[in-house]
Amino acid sequence: MTLRYLGWCLLATGCVAARAESLQDVTVTATPLGDTPLQSSQPVSVLRGAELDRRRGGSLGDTLDRLPGVTSSGFGSAAGRPVVRGFAGPRVGITENGLDTLDASSLSPDHAVVIDPLGTTQVEVLRGPATLLYGSGAIGGLVNAVTDLIPTTPVRGLRGDALFAGDSASRERLGALRLRGGVGPGTTASGAPAGGGSLNWTLGAFGRDAGDYRIPGTAVRGDPASASGRLPNSASEGSGQSGGVSWIDRWGVAGLSHSALDTRYGIPAEDGVSIDLRNRRTEGLLELDAPLPGLDTLRLRSADVRYRHAEIEGATGEVGTAFESKGRDTRIEGIHQPLLGVRGAFGVHLRTRTLTASGSEAYLPSTREREDAVFWVGERAFGDARLEVGIRQARASRTPDGDTGLAGRKFTPGSWSIGGLLPVAGPIALSAALTGAQRAPATEELFADGAHAATRTFEVGDAALGTERSRGFELALRQTAGPVRWKFGGFERRFSRYIAGFATDENGDGVPDRVDEGGGIVNAPADPGAGEFSRLAYRQAPARFRGLEAEFAWRPVASPWSLRGFGDTVRGTVEGLGAAPRTPPVRVGLTIDYAAGPWSGFVSVLRAARQERVGTFETETPGYTRVDAEVSHTWSLGTNRAATLFVQGRNLMNEDIRLSTSFVKDLVPMPGRSVYAGLRVRM
Repeated sequence: MTLRYLGWCLLATGCVAARAESLQDVTVTATPLGDTPLQSSQPVSVLRGAELDRRRGGSLGDTLDRLPGVTSSGFGSAAGRPVVRGFAGPRVGITENGLDTLDASSLSPDHAVVIDPLGTTQVEVLRGPATLLYGSGAIGGLVNAVTDLIPTTPVRGLRGDALFAGDSASRERLGALRLRGGVGPGTTASGAPAGGGSLNWTLGAFGRDAGDYRIPGTAVRGDPASASGRLPNSASEGSGQSGGVSWIDRWGVAGLSHSALDTRYGIPAEDGVSIDLRNRRTEGLLELDAPLPGLDTLRLRSADVRYRHAEIEGATGEVGTAFESKGRDTRIEGIHQPLLGVRGAFGVHLRTRTLTASGSEAYLPSTREREDAVFWVGERAFGDARLEVGIRQARASRTPDGDTGLAGRKFTPGSWSIGGLLPVAGPIALSAALTGAQRAPATEELFADGAHAATRTFEVGDAALGTERSRGFELALRQTAGPVRWKFGGFERRFSRYIAGFATDENGDGVPDRVDEGGGIVNAPADPGAGEFSRLAYRQAPARFRGLEAEFAWRPVASPWSLRGFGDTVRGTVEGLGAAPRTPPVRVGLTIDYAAGPWSGFVSVLRAARQERVGTFETETPGYTRVDAEVSHTWSLGTNRAATLFVQGRNLMNEDIRLSTSFVKDLVPMPGRSVYAGLRVRM
């Protein structure tokens, strides 16, 4: 029924609620060879420019939620992490300018990603394994946020952009300012430095302040006595500052940047508990053009991160749990000239961090993580056809603090891929990819042991877990030229040792175990709801994920109107346990755009089906229909300068939206109807 439902909707509507540039020619910075979505055999979506402006939300997950194959973990409006093809947490890599964020967001859905959408200029989503380039944490996909804090092309004069906006649902007020400038000769017609070097810089700042957001019904599904009107403890506030500088010359680029993020937000599933987060990040870049015979480019990138968040008890102000992450992610990449017709990129990837958990509610031991790897990817053109190959080998370790008595673990995950693009007829082409990927277990999967109040679970790790192994196949047909462009594809990924946390029934009484703070089972069939926490144990089993994704864009020549659409579905099965937990539903979307002169706007409809195929002891999730719309007017302020006034309605039907990918879907609905309006200025 799932596949029939998706197919019917695609045929009836052409079926997106976001203009992801997967059908356009735009460089993807997360790939060392500078591929575009049209060249890659792996599905890629890119948000930038006006569409990124439209879609900016309070979290990265909310911003990307209506891209094909991407949903959000749905922990309120402040802490939503992207879920890619049903994979979440330690299976989806989050990078900033191609380097790991090194935050704590993969540990739990209530931990926010340290990338605020207000500070990004482009967001790239690689659906499917990105382990070749980014290691174990990207076996399900990768999200790369581009901030351009280190200018890599000369900037002439002073440029900038600003945003001032507000949202009615949460009474949010936000503002952002970004300035760019340069001193030097600028560029030639080809884009190269025009003799001599140039000094370039960026400065940026943003802030947001939001109260508890409006919800259409009650907070707890099916409980009329629970909170209504506004979701308690969903308020958030945050600010960020950033700056970067670079020297650009004929030999290449050298630059440095620093950014700071401070935010505080409530955890809606916990009464009065909030997270106070602080992140400091320093990045360096050295890029040499043609440094040696046979090399086109040699690039060194590194990020040093100092992250901390404290989970504060509202009644007492005491810190229940504190997490610290200190680490460095370094990449050395070289692009070599064609050898036997194969152009390729090779590299070394070094990642290390120390993750520390402290406090009375800490459920993880302090652990040192390390992963070192070498990789190579190559491509060769055969006329209009294209072949892609790649391989990666890594060494990874997870070493708990010696006082815990836990033994460290070592792993040697490897990955490979082969794929290509084959023209079929005119602008229609067929792409295919066969991949093998391995993932070292994450720290929480190995060593968790204790209550986690935000998700209301008692997590039990397994220190004996082995390397997660998978193989997958992608196949897609696409048309990428002309007024009508489309893409339709399918994928399947099989795991021999899939790792996941599952609800347990240790005593075999037929009801999911609920436990006290010490982990003792306290419920029974006569009182199944007794106990504060659901017991969640990590285990391994064979699993299979398969799905379909489709995109459609129709832009008639010389018409102000255009039509876009998408559809996606994923089905995950774990052997012996049934449906994979927290799987996204079938979704279809349709958007009508208008742009003529200074006026522009859109109306979008997203339909998410009821999720009836649920994991062990999970509840079903109702479907919903989300309608958004915007109208905007732009005034020219001179050459390359403009001001845009916009008014956007979100969730106009005031639907009670609950995400099947969320641990707390029955407790934390998404925001109801809201008006988001403001002014954008570009200069």
